[in-house]
Amino acid sequence: AASAAALAAWTRPATPVHPVPTDLGYAAARRAVRVEGVLAGLDTPLVVQLLSASTIAEGRVPWGLGPHLNGTEQLPVVATETEAAALRELAGSRPIVLVGRHLHRLAGAAELVEALAAEHPVAVVEMGWPSSWRPAGARAFVTTYGASHANGRAAAEALGLAAAAH
Repeated sequence: AASAAALAAWTRPATPVHPVPTDLGYAAARRAVRVEGVLAGLDTPLVVQLLSASTIAEGRVPWGLGPHLNGTEQLPVVATETEAAALRELAGSRPIVLVGRHLHRLAGAAELVEALAAEHPVAVVEMGWPSSWRPAGARAFVTTYGASHANGRAAAEALGLAAAAH
């Protein structure tokens, strides 16, 4: 029988492994992204992350586009506490990208998204499992089928907002 030391030596990689953006997790996340509509014309948007007021855990588990953005401003908001007019004013001439998880079930989210999309260029990123709901008036609807770090990077890339990989 092989000794524990021999087994450990055999299983230890010879060179340190540094994860790179081309690894399997990123590749799978990129393949999973679905884009409906047109993403053109969404340069330098205001990214709005729609959070649930009732989910305390949401703050503990980072998700969204934040860590992947190339300097694009991201604003976390609670849908039920946010007015479409206030977001339009903040965005000014910039388009708005709304990012959420299970937006069809998130209190106030569908109403906020559709109120914004009626008067402003809007793209929506669904980082959960999508329903059949698609917001009226939105230029694009992007689905990642997950909220992992890799999913966030894949969405930022699809939108053309990803920072260069380190």
